[in-house]
Amino acid sequence: MARRTPLKLTPLRRHLAAVLTIALSCAFVTIMVLAGNLMQASLASQASQQYDGADLEISRPLTDEQFSSERPLPAPEIDGAEQTWPLLTNYLQLTSEADGGSAFLSAAMLPPSATAEQALTDGELPSAADEVVLDTAAAEALEVSLGDTVTLAADVSPTGQEASFTVTGLAPTAEGSVFGGTPRVLVTDADAAALLGPTEGTLTETWLASVPEGTDPATVAEAASSGDVTVRSVEEAEQEATSELTQGSAALGMMLGVFVVIALFTSAVVIANTFAVTIAQRTRSLALLRTLGATRGQVRRVVLRESLLVGVLGAVAGLVSGHLLVQAALAVADAVGWLDGLMIVPVGLWSVLLPVIAGVVITLAASLAPMRAATRVAPLQALRPEPPSQRRGLGARGVIGIVAVVLGVLALVGGTLLAVQDAPSLGVLLAMAGGVVSFTGVLLVLIVLTRPLSSLIGRIMGRFGGLPARVASANVARNPRRSAATISALLIGTTLMTMMAVGARTAEETLTSELDSRRPIDLIVSAEEMPEDGVDQIAGIEGMDGAQPAARTDIDVGTTEPMTLYGTSPDAVRETSHRPGMADELEDGIVLLGSERAERFGVTDGQTLRVEGADGSPQELRVQIDANLAMSLVTPATLEQIAGDGATPVVLGDFADPGTAERGDLDAMTLVNTITEQTATSGWSEVSTDVGGAEREMYGQILDILLGIVVALLAVAVVVALVGVANTLSLGVVERTSENALLRALGTTRRQMRAMLGWEGVLLAVVGAVLGIVIGSGYGVLGINALLGSTYPVTVTIPWGQVGLVLLLAILAGGAASVLPGRAAARTAPAAALAGGE
Repeated sequence: MARRTPLKLTPLRRHLAAVLTIALSCAFVTIMVLAGNLMQASLASQASQQYDGADLEISRPLTDEQFSSERPLPAPEIDGAEQTWPLLTNYLQLTSEADGGSAFLSAAMLPPSATAEQALTDGELPSAADEVVLDTAAAEALEVSLGDTVTLAADVSPTGQEASFTVTGLAPTAEGSVFGGTPRVLVTDADAAALLGPTEGTLTETWLASVPEGTDPATVAEAASSGDVTVRSVEEAEQEATSELTQGSAALGMMLGVFVVIALFTSAVVIANTFAVTIAQRTRSLALLRTLGATRGQVRRVVLRESLLVGVLGAVAGLVSGHLLVQAALAVADAVGWLDGLMIVPVGLWSVLLPVIAGVVITLAASLAPMRAATRVAPLQALRPEPPSQRRGLGARGVIGIVAVVLGVLALVGGTLLAVQDAPSLGVLLAMAGGVVSFTGVLLVLIVLTRPLSSLIGRIMGRFGGLPARVASANVARNPRRSAATISALLIGTTLMTMMAVGARTAEETLTSELDSRRPIDLIVSAEEMPEDGVDQIAGIEGMDGAQPAARTDIDVGTTEPMTLYGTSPDAVRETSHRPGMADELEDGIVLLGSERAERFGVTDGQTLRVEGADGSPQELRVQIDANLAMSLVTPATLEQIAGDGATPVVLGDFADPGTAERGDLDAMTLVNTITEQTATSGWSEVSTDVGGAEREMYGQILDILLGIVVALLAVAVVVALVGVANTLSLGVVERTSENALLRALGTTRRQMRAMLGWEGVLLAVVGAVLGIVIGSGYGVLGINALLGSTYPVTVTIPWGQVGLVLLLAILAGGAASVLPGRAAARTAPAAALAGGE
């Protein structure tokens, strides 16, 4: 019996671009899953770190009398508990005595037992009040080691005087923590009073306890809970703490999920285009197979087998490369000292299955339409050339596309409105789904749009490019399906880049405006006493742009808390504020404050407040709401009428802009530490500082980091799109071998052939770029409104320079992508026009 030979349709090398596309996308999925695993493990490690050595968590509410205690509170008595100690929520700022570096540290109480010393990696526990234990992260932040001295500043010291401590022990940071946590100072009974004050950190409602070895903590917890005292096992407390921390990172996870969807969607489109062009090229081969007796089912199985092979190869390549990239990143982090040791990439079930499933599913889904086209090939098509597409009108595909665009836009707009109306999670999901559906609809109707758009732009190009440009325009319009496949890949890339540019610029402008509205003044230093040259001292600090004198006092406006008024002149506001325009609203008898602050104190715009003046006479203040200003401003004359000589002196300061010569390379925290050190000198007492500038710069740095992450993630999707551009252009040239040969036979020179392909690439790029810029701008505006609209008033900003750069890059990419196909077309021999084969 003769051996049955399986049908073969297309060489695997023709699917190389599809395999690469799947590999990139699946590597992206793998990295995101592994990043999620690492984040989950890191958060769980940080949550469990505070419960080191404990078996039980005890919650006991405190009375007002207990909260005002100046002595240590007794530990709650729990039957079955062996040792009990408080769970601290204190933060301390320690400074290295050697180089003056400082760091904010969280305080954690070590268990009061001999086992506590076993938790140290080096050194020993404190035996005196002037000794301290740090974890390795805190020691690195302060650049200290065993035997070095750290200090607690006078303004935060329990005694009101600077206190020095010798580092006697080092403890490990949280194991498995990749993303880091707050460095810790570990408190013992010996140094608790010196670090935390006379109450030794016992003014807390949460305590920890250990149980004897062999005792079940859950049994003890169940028996001990009674009345106001709640006891539970540490395992249960850790799970809840991890869940709370994970919820805090949900927004980042949602953002990463959006880009996973974008990458997979981009891959599906590129793969569908690749299969469609490949099958179009093999039409005569398919027809010949049908002529020789192959059934539609056999052809379908051939295409399905190829699709499955492409999906599996790409998914496995992406799976392996994704794990290797994450492992390499962990190795680099260990090499530069970001980790305490080399971590092994956390391979899990989902990090293996999800990329493979995603790769195979999107490949099979993308091959459905091409597979259907392959089974419809008639045997007679083997005997005649494939005519250019003559389809006119919308057709079923166009109608479905229009419906998808309409429904998608409605979902996108509806999701944005829902997100703005305080339902951000649901709104973002609906908007994301609307974006995918509407963009799918655009791709479906793209074949209908290609002919009129290419004809319009082609007529303009024909005036500059002559005959090659006009032939290129006619060729694009004559083959809308093939042209639409190339445009779609360009459209994806330009849409993503424009969406990102518009969204990022709008987010930056929105957050900057909001921070300027809330905290327009970088530095506010208040002190019960300050030296006469206090303003000059602050202004003279390196990194400061200037300082102005002011004063403050508190008034009663009928609420549970007093309203603090800051008295400053309009000139001082212009000199120190990031919103100098509000100085024009500052007049005598007016109190200037923001909308949220007005709501907090129960006042409205235009309302007149009556307050007692310094001489006992009533004074009137008219409320004027200015944006969302988070402070209350009056003129110096108004403040003097209210407070007289009893006002507290204040200094308003302006940080020099980062990157300027005045600022140098100082970061905000270093500048704040310098200000703190200056105000700890003689002449200053009871100092408090409000550093809105540090908050502004911190948010700016976070935004820069997030934008960098987003750009890196989008780069994957853009690379996928560019692979699609090169693939469809190259396959299109192979498909037109006979056409190119005929043009050569009719006298077209090689230079004209290259010019024709160049103009065709530019024409397709312009069509894709213009559509992508329009669509991407819309997506960017609606998307950033969905993400930020519920929290901030969004300031829509179009970065015209970046949009123009996107257009230029698209044109250059289209021209560059046509170079190799143009050379291949120019080398086509005229005799190939007579071969008619593939």
